[in-house]
Amino acid sequence: MPQKTSLKGFLSRNSVYLMILPPLVIAVLFMLAPTVSVLLLSFNKGAGVTFDPTRLTFENFFAILTRPTTYIVLRDTLGMSLLATFMTFMVAFPVSYFLAFKVENFRLQNVITFLLVIPYWVDWSIRSISWLSILGREGIVNYLLLSLGLTQTPIAELLFTRWTLLIIWIQTNVLFMLFPIYLALSRVDPELLDVAQSLGATPSRSFYHVTFKLALPGVIVGFMFVFVSTIGDYVTPSLWAGGLQMLGKTVQSYAWLFQWPIASAYGVLLLAVTMAIIYVLLRVVNIKKVFYE
Repeated sequence: MPQKTSLKGFLSRNSVYLMILPPLVIAVLFMLAPTVSVLLLSFNKGAGVTFDPTRLTFENFFAILTRPTTYIVLRDTLGMSLLATFMTFMVAFPVSYFLAFKVENFRLQNVITFLLVIPYWVDWSIRSISWLSILGREGIVNYLLLSLGLTQTPIAELLFTRWTLLIIWIQTNVLFMLFPIYLALSRVDPELLDVAQSLGATPSRSFYHVTFKLALPGVIVGFMFVFVSTIGDYVTPSLWAGGLQMLGKTVQSYAWLFQWPIASAYGVLLLAVTMAIIYVLLRVVNIKKVFYE
């Protein structure tokens, strides 16, 4: 009996720590440990995958940072990721605003949300391949252009371009931008807009200073989701970007050639750039306001 009591007391005193133990173990095993392994391997000399403390070197970073192509790839990667994130925001914000302020029936909001989620039940590869029937030479867009007499021959350049990559990225990530913004907007009291306008603010000023600024934490969360998803993506650019070289694709290329230290160095560079941008975003706004009053 005393043994059971002591065990019960131990569980009661340490219940919080026991609750966070499983996710902590998962985070260490599947997030922290691989990241540390890649970091250590990036300083390894040679092409092996076994970390050797006696062969530490900065040669890998010196090699990639002295290549002009590295900065071209970095420019294209950041440019495409930032452009995709901005365009996703332009698509998601009006929908979020409509759901939060124009649809007053809570049940209808749930129905619309459910309809938005349904396409994501389909596998990513199938959703991506479906663009062949839309933008392909015999797709819907070319059929309409030919039917309207706007072109005499099918336009092959609709596929396998940077614009194709942007379209697929927007389709893939729009919900990750939409839901945080919708959550932030749903916390905005509509009476604040009436107060702002009664104090002389124009509709545009009240929208910016009240609605948008209160939704900014959700915008930043959505921005981070989409930006992180696109900047490290290598599958979608490989399939649809028409040969555009991205940083994630560069890591994949060196990994396929079994040049693990160089691949790890590019991976560390990608991680450093991503963390720097996220740090700046987190300094702009407190994203806890999305989840807490």
